[in-house]
Amino acid sequence: MTGCMFCDRAAQRIIGESAAWYVRLDNFPANPGHVQLVTKRHVVSVFDLYGDEEAELHGVRLYARDLVVARLGRAPDGWTIGINEGKAAGRSIDHVHEHLIPRYVGDVPDPRGGIRQCAPHWDPDAWALG
Repeated sequence: MTGCMFCDRAAQRIIGESAAWYVRLDNFPANPGHVQLVTKRHVVSVFDLYGDEEAELHGVRLYARDLVVARLGRAPDGWTIGINEGKAAGRSIDHVHEHLIPRYVGDVPDPRGGIRQCAPHWDPDAWALG
């Protein structure tokens, strides 16, 4: 598609690919090793993926994890994995892509809540059993 950043594969820093996806280095990494898994077919919504594209995603995620670990020289302490579906969720490029972000103990002061931190009503202290 003309004008889509992710459709211009020649402009990407691709480190791996499968039949329906490619793995690229994120231009503004949240942590070292942050990559994106991007559909080769131009599709805006994750809900519009074909069944074979969706089925392939898990294998691509495992492949991307291995690529990142090899590039970093060690496994991170954890991962944040996510898709921003829609502008309200933070999507800035209208082409399906999943973020795979290596995480490390101490990389943020309080990681509790993980991706919930993106929403206004997250409060890990309120989740304590008691």
